[in-house]
Amino acid sequence: YAGTTSIRGRGNSTWAYPKKPYALKLDEKSEILGMPKHKRWVLLANWMDRTLLRNRVAFQIANSTGLDWNPHGEFVDVILNGKHIGNYYLCEHIKVDKNRVNINELDEDATEGDDITGGYIMELDVYYDEVNKFKSAIRQLPYMFKDPDEVNEQQFAYMQNYINTMEVSLYNDEELAAGKFMEYMDIDSYIDWWFVHELAENGEPGHPKSTYMVKDKLGKLKAGPAWDFDWGTFLPGAGFTVKGALYYPRLFQNSTFVARVKERWALLKPEFDKISAFIESEGERISPSEKMNHLMWPITQTVNGDESMNYEEAVKRMRKAYEEKLQWLDGAISKL
Repeated sequence: YAGTTSIRGRGNSTWAYPKKPYALKLDEKSEILGMPKHKRWVLLANWMDRTLLRNRVAFQIANSTGLDWNPHGEFVDVILNGKHIGNYYLCEHIKVDKNRVNINELDEDATEGDDITGGYIMELDVYYDEVNKFKSAIRQLPYMFKDPDEVNEQQFAYMQNYINTMEVSLYNDEELAAGKFMEYMDIDSYIDWWFVHELAENGEPGHPKSTYMVKDKLGKLKAGPAWDFDWGTFLPGAGFTVKGALYYPRLFQNSTFVARVKERWALLKPEFDKISAFIESEGERISPSEKMNHLMWPITQTVNGDESMNYEEAVKRMRKAYEEKLQWLDGAISKL
């Protein structure tokens, strides 16, 4: 792409780090490094990630599932104002668009009927910093309208009522046993999204932070896209990571949901088996860039436990942690 762009800082906690993440808005929609045309892109700094691979690998896992869309990206070396500022992950931004989250674009004037039913991207995050937001009635989860971020009174009320009705179906024992929640939730998406977070050992949904759900026109609520995997992920050790987060404690009390988890796992595990080799090959591919990046941006805080390792050791540790979690999860799911 040869042209102009606006650039701004982005992120919550990550903006406070020495190496800054950025958001880009191109003057015109463009294809970048083989990714479909769009104006909006993000440059993830991955400052606290010794491997630089955590987001990249997690998105690869997510895109190996049946989730409708997850970000794609490429590693780049960034020159800003004539200065080399290191290795970044240039990736797609979560937006409603035919080349991103491909759902109906909500008419801003819609107030009733089918037109008001979608599409919405909702973000669940304890920062709770969007203009239009509500806490769900039973779980008190922090729902925010992400795209569109501006909605009218009727659209706001529709989604709030939809979420609250869904929660009633989950937390009423009779309705849970009857599987009524499946009228409101696309369970395959919740299962696949759960796989991604368990395999990556991403505990963010437990807050929740960086958790997205999508509702298309006349559609059910779907989990995803996946986002934000650089903090406390791919760590050694067994055990469930997010089975107790969000709605999962109730979902796992439904026998139909559990049976479907086992079916989806059997279908997708061959794809998950390929991720270990992907970690190794990506680590080798970006190694020259990583060496320069690490000289520029030494990690000065402990987050993932690999900060004091050399690059090859950190990637090897990540790969081993993933393989062990995959094996453990395979056995755990069979016992559900």
